[in-house]
Amino acid sequence: MSTFKREADMLRPLTEGRHNFTSPRTPWEHFYEIQTPKGVADLVLAVFNKRVIDDRKKWGVHPIQSKSAIDVISFLTITHQQWEAGDKLSPTTTTSEIASNTLTSTSHLTQQLIPSLIEYGWVERTGRGKWKVRHAYQCPTTSIYAIEVKRSDWQRALGQVAPHTNFANKAFLAMDEARLPKAKDALMGALRHAGVGLLSLSADRLKDPLTVIANPPRRSPKSSERFVVAERLLAVRGSGGNSGFWGHVFGKLITTSSGDDPRKSALLVT
Repeated sequence: MSTFKREADMLRPLTEGRHNFTSPRTPWEHFYEIQTPKGVADLVLAVFNKRVIDDRKKWGVHPIQSKSAIDVISFLTITHQQWEAGDKLSPTTTTSEIASNTLTSTSHLTQQLIPSLIEYGWVERTGRGKWKVRHAYQCPTTSIYAIEVKRSDWQRALGQVAPHTNFANKAFLAMDEARLPKAKDALMGALRHAGVGLLSLSADRLKDPLTVIANPPRRSPKSSERFVVAERLLAVRGSGGNSGFWGHVFGKLITTSSGDDPRKSALLVT
């Protein structure tokens, strides 16, 4: 029975066969090796919100790539929206209020987070220790699918893909058909419990290269994890690459890559 020699060989059948498990007319974009708050996702498919992207270009703001910064801008956005609705007298918030509501130290706020948010065009100072958003935060993606690719050992693979359900609308485990267990009851039960789908990939040229064995229900996560991954996808997209790793420096893309390897090729848009 034909089998894949490398997990990297399983990536192209996924990108080329994505119409089997995504909406075919939607402009999905493909990214590889994306750092999430809980590990690296092998393959991420995303649909970007054109209106939000256009607004950001007009405003000249940059992606926000740390969870703590997302928490700050989200709180400031909520304060601004409450002011617009007439529930608050001012859109301005103090450093101590931000610290209390985001569980962030005032020193971290004043020394790193707020200066970075000002530099990246999101926040402005309105007085001593007082701040407000320049632009209300909106997530730059409308859909995110995350896929973990493994040749074998579905138990270990499921442990890696399950956390992706915290940010992805759908999360899938993609495995070599030749290495899937013949008795799938335990596997299918674990997938249902985790809310994860299963994609079978075949190296046999006489078979369909991709088969959807389990398609999970669509989720609508709105957590800070979702926003962090969306911002990192946007930053990779803006860099001209389609894969990359991240450091701990606010807003800075440490590396991004492009090349002949399907994980590091020019951005695929279909």
